[in-house]
Amino acid sequence: MVLQVPLARFGATTAAARKLLIPLSAAFALGGATVALSAAGGAVSATLFLTASACAFTLAEMLHATVSWELSVALAPDTAQDAYLGVQGLAQSAQRSVGPLAVTAAISAGPVVWASFGTAIALTCMIQRRVVRDRLTGPSLSVPSITVSEH
Repeated sequence: MVLQVPLARFGATTAAARKLLIPLSAAFALGGATVALSAAGGAVSATLFLTASACAFTLAEMLHATVSWELSVALAPDTAQDAYLGVQGLAQSAQRSVGPLAVTAAISAGPVVWASFGTAIALTCMIQRRVVRDRLTGPSLSVPSITVSEH
């Protein structure tokens, strides 16, 4: 919670948000790997790996919020920004609905699935980074070009 606002500044422009997809991908991969590793040892190592996993997934969630907002605004055509933001909100609602089921299934399936889960999400982030590369040509839409302090 303390890091949400400081981390958000790293995604203040569309180019910066696209660059954040790399650490976002790493955080997801690390989270999946540490959950998988938590099953390989005793209570102490499981506690350490699960704590690391919680930190990695929390960092990923904060980065995802920043990236998601900036890119959804930047990729929307001027004439359909409301529709694009509506779809983004719908996607977040679907994620909240399906996410607990997916996580429960991954927990019951075992450590290999967690590693695969983190890797799959990380790869999705990297694919997104590649796909949006040529579409982010304009200025950032979520940050005004002139701030009050510049007057």
